[in-house]
Amino acid sequence: MTLPRPPRRFVAEDVLAGRVNLDGYPFRYIYLGIPYRLDFRLGDVGELARVDVVMSAVELLETRGWEFLHFLEGGQLAFLRRVTNER
Repeated sequence: MTLPRPPRRFVAEDVLAGRVNLDGYPFRYIYLGIPYRLDFRLGDVGELARVDVVMSAVELLETRGWEFLHFLEGGQLAFLRRVTNER
């Protein structure tokens, strides 16, 4: 029986809250985002808060061996890769 592959998408709030542990994660590339379901009635203020959460999660993961690669969707998606010492 083959086990399901681990996800590559993680919710930034879960990373900040410590609900996601990427130690021993088997893949090199991941992406962070906001939850799929959101209330967009807050407009620009809500968007800025969501972007701040994603950026904060990126900064946290950078201290844990992950490297930021790129933002999409106005900063609501962030792509990272694990830093390796292999060349």
